[in-house]
Amino acid sequence: MKSKYIPNTERHQLKWNNKFSNKPFSCNISEKNVEEITTLSIDIKYKILLLMGIGVFNNYTNIKYLEIMKKLAREQRLFLIISSSDYIYGTNYQFCNGYISNKNLTQEKVVQAFGRVGRFNLNQEYSIRIMNKDIIDKIFKPSINNIEADNMNRLFGI
Repeated sequence: MKSKYIPNTERHQLKWNNKFSNKPFSCNISEKNVEEITTLSIDIKYKILLLMGIGVFNNYTNIKYLEIMKKLAREQRLFLIISSSDYIYGTNYQFCNGYISNKNLTQEKVVQAFGRVGRFNLNQEYSIRIMNKDIIDKIFKPSINNIEADNMNRLFGI
């Protein structure tokens, strides 16, 4: 794929922004990964997105696609992962940037999502972008409806 279509590469930035940031993060998809991705039996839109460095988690995604995407995420080769709020549980990947836009997240899920950004490496730049004021309120105000805690209490008969 031509680099002008791969997010944050120099050619992409110059084409769409007319300037180049000297510290961009872009994906790094190897020739072997390209071969694996292009031979998958999935919708072409997911192939193209993954070749651009954008992974998508959803309920009907191909298992082999998920394996490739998780491997690329673990190796920090992806530019972006689009997912539901359920993705943050059970993952142990480090991300440099987080974009939180779902205002229906619980306080615990917001904290989990924040915890995925900036893990393990101390000398890098990290950012968390919050796209909704309701999310900020959930962080700094007491939680009235604690769904996860209520479910655990029910599970253990408390």
